[in-house]
Amino acid sequence: MKKNPIPENEIERLKALKEYSIMDSLAEKEYDAITQLASYICGTPIALVSLLDEERQWFKSSVGLGVTETPRSFSFCQYAIMGDDIYEVNNAMENELFTENPLVTGNPNIRFYAGAPLKDENGFNLGSLCVIDTEPRILTDEQKKALQLLANQVVLLLDLRKKNTDLIKSQKEFQNFIELSKDLVCIANVDGCFYKVNPAFTDVLGYSKEELEGKPFVGLIHPEDLDKTFKEVGKLSKGHKTVSFENRYQCKNGKYVLLSWNTSPDPATGNLYCIARDMSKEKEAELNLIRSNKLLDESQSIAKIGSWKFDLTTNDLIWSKGHYQIFDLEELPSDQLFKAYRSKIHPDDLLNLDEVLEHTLKTGADLHYNHRILFSNGSLKYVVGIGKAYKNTSGVIVGIQGTIQDITEKTLAEQKINSKTKEIRDIKSALDESAIVAITDQKGIITYTNENFRTISKYTKEELIGQDQQIINSGYHPTKFTRNIFVTIANGNVWKGEIKNRAKDGSYYWENTTIVPFLNENGKPYQYIAISTDITQEKLAKENLNSALVDLEKKNKELDQYAYIVSHDLKAPLRAINNLSEWIVEDMPEMPEEVNTNFELLRGRIQRMENLINGVLEYSRIGRTKIEKETTDLKKVLSQIVDSVVPNEGFEIVIEDTLPTIETEKILIQQVFSNLVSNSVKYNDKPIGKIECLYELLPDFHQFTVKDNGPGIAEEYHKKVFEVFQTIEARDKKESTGIGLSIVKKIIEEKGGAIYIESKNDNGTSFIFTVPK
Repeated sequence: MKKNPIPENEIERLKALKEYSIMDSLAEKEYDAITQLASYICGTPIALVSLLDEERQWFKSSVGLGVTETPRSFSFCQYAIMGDDIYEVNNAMENELFTENPLVTGNPNIRFYAGAPLKDENGFNLGSLCVIDTEPRILTDEQKKALQLLANQVVLLLDLRKKNTDLIKSQKEFQNFIELSKDLVCIANVDGCFYKVNPAFTDVLGYSKEELEGKPFVGLIHPEDLDKTFKEVGKLSKGHKTVSFENRYQCKNGKYVLLSWNTSPDPATGNLYCIARDMSKEKEAELNLIRSNKLLDESQSIAKIGSWKFDLTTNDLIWSKGHYQIFDLEELPSDQLFKAYRSKIHPDDLLNLDEVLEHTLKTGADLHYNHRILFSNGSLKYVVGIGKAYKNTSGVIVGIQGTIQDITEKTLAEQKINSKTKEIRDIKSALDESAIVAITDQKGIITYTNENFRTISKYTKEELIGQDQQIINSGYHPTKFTRNIFVTIANGNVWKGEIKNRAKDGSYYWENTTIVPFLNENGKPYQYIAISTDITQEKLAKENLNSALVDLEKKNKELDQYAYIVSHDLKAPLRAINNLSEWIVEDMPEMPEEVNTNFELLRGRIQRMENLINGVLEYSRIGRTKIEKETTDLKKVLSQIVDSVVPNEGFEIVIEDTLPTIETEKILIQQVFSNLVSNSVKYNDKPIGKIECLYELLPDFHQFTVKDNGPGIAEEYHKKVFEVFQTIEARDKKESTGIGLSIVKKIIEEKGGAIYIESKNDNGTSFIFTVPK
């Protein structure tokens, strides 16, 4: 046997055959009439309406054959469906395709076959109308033509049967649709009564079908909705094909439901075909949506969150209310919104934002961004956003949507925390560099030491960790001292003091220590940190200083005694010489003028010598004599000094009103101002001298200036004038001990201040000095 033929459109052909739902159907007389007529016209004992599926040929109608189907592989019809014309085999025994065919070699012993293909309206050969004989023969042209016409009639029957089947199916489906529809479907007659209603009517309104059909529908409409219902239905009589409206219908339980109607008339009968949908839930959902949107807006406002959506196909940008609030913008049209948005973004953040948006739009990757909002008043907001690209059915990105959140408070808090964290790290680093640090648990067991601790104690890390802090106890301090430390810190308080410890090699060292307890949520210490500085050298220096101070005190007393003796021993001869010179002048009144002048010079030198001795003694006492501080009005002090040392004529005095009242050693500050003002008077060379006493308050000091318009002091003498016994002019020209400015400088520096000169020759002099607050 040869290979069985398969049409090129076999898959489509089988699908078309299946759509006819004809296979294995019951016998139908219309088809039987055609096979009988074909057998009669062609003069053959057998005629068949044969349909071929994947495996068999099945006979919808047959004459002269007792079976309903045979395998497709045995069939003659498989060749008939390969073409458009009648397929004819005159003698199967002479045709090599069929010489071994079981239907030829066995029952029914086919010798002759002629089959007209059954071609449907789409060109698919579903099978054939065939005639068969057990004897070889040839059909006439008229027989062939008749066979083809009969085949066409079979196709018409098949199409008609298919259409009837489809119609019945469609009607059944439509009826099922109406019956199963959740929408209310009805027909109302010209009398205004329900003619037919579907089950949804009874489900929604609660009435039975019998209670509704034949009942006027106006009786169920809410009285307030009657007018608008009649108005809408009235439009149908004016040529409207369909009207849509909403009204309320009363249910059997007395409640009302909101129905949305679509109504069309049947011009032939005047009946109304109506479909209604129960909108009660949708209306409630709409109200819930409104409430939900309001709640969402409020929630976004509270959480400082906004949402947005951008449609690439329309360039529409939509913002939520919360988004507008974050940017402090009024609602804007979509075409203005993007420009307004970008104008608010900090210029330094625009490039990065553009890059991440472009990446998302190109790749579809999730969007993550943050930027600052810059307002016209210079204030900033910090925001963070996330988003997703969305695609159409073809997988093309057509938009992006997301949310944005104001994180200003969080960002500022993080910045503050980061700053504090850095500060803590810096402090720790500074402590590790400069301080001696140890941490113990609540029982005093060492859990941490820094390098400085290990250096001064001469223990290694391994030798210290896990040991009691008593490992460095020197035994120097009494038990009461140690107990006070532990009571203080155990109660959650900070302890500060000096401790003498012992190193591993037995040497001792002193520390200035602060112990800080770390408290748990119950306020109880769970660990302690001790921060110390090495004061061993300071303690040794202090011991040496104390010893030196004792020696110094002894020497000062000796110096005071010596100064008294020197002062007495030096002043006594001077007074004697002075008295002797006065007696000589009194005893010899007629002495020459030159001798009188020499005696005056002698007494002047004696007075200068006494002043010099007094100055040296005064200079030596500065800083060694305790003087109590008192409230001192400096403006009043200066006024008294001016009255005592400045001549009534020839000088202009300016005392600044801002001179303060301070706590100081009054006698010393008087001495400073008196020396400076006296010098300004003594050395002034102008016809009208001017002295200004000025004041300026500095952060840590009081600054005073005594300024004059005298001859000035050359810069090379600015430091020299403060040295003991140094003067610019000869002592014979201006009476001076050369010690006054030295006393001023020493007083000021002993008080922690400083003094300097601003002056140029012939330009006046300013003595500027400071006193700590």
